[in-house]
Amino acid sequence: MDSKIKITTLANENLYVDKSIILESPILKEAYDKSENGEIIIDFPFDILEIVFAFYENHKHEKEIEIQAPLNKQSNFQNFIDKKDYQMLEKLSLNKQQQLIQTCNHLQYNQLMKITCASLANKLQYMDTGAIRQMFNIQQDQSKEQLERTSLENKWLKE
Repeated sequence: MDSKIKITTLANENLYVDKSIILESPILKEAYDKSENGEIIIDFPFDILEIVFAFYENHKHEKEIEIQAPLNKQSNFQNFIDKKDYQMLEKLSLNKQQQLIQTCNHLQYNQLMKITCASLANKLQYMDTGAIRQMFNIQQDQSKEQLERTSLENKWLKE
């Protein structure tokens, strides 16, 4: 049984995480090694950290999943990952997915970052430009002629 390490957020919320999971992150390993009392204080949202650590707890004895990029239209993303992980990612808002990607990237938890990015890419690949612009709150700054020309130049993207 692994020993548990106390993780405290700046909002003073605590998580107790297996040491083996902490040591997978070079950033957290360094913070742990520098800690005098074995406690790590970090500035990430508690709910995002819960997702990260629960994912690694559930998969700590499994090998890393290979996700083919780019996903093609015939691939079924949910067949590549665990059903619970797929359901968890589907429930997250775009903002929470972005926070999860940023947290995983910063802490160098690459497996979850890759899965979350693939999930987001899978959603976006079937959306039209207007829906993506709305989702990310991107204003249209091109004329109709410019848009038509760009669409013609890049029609291969929709093949």
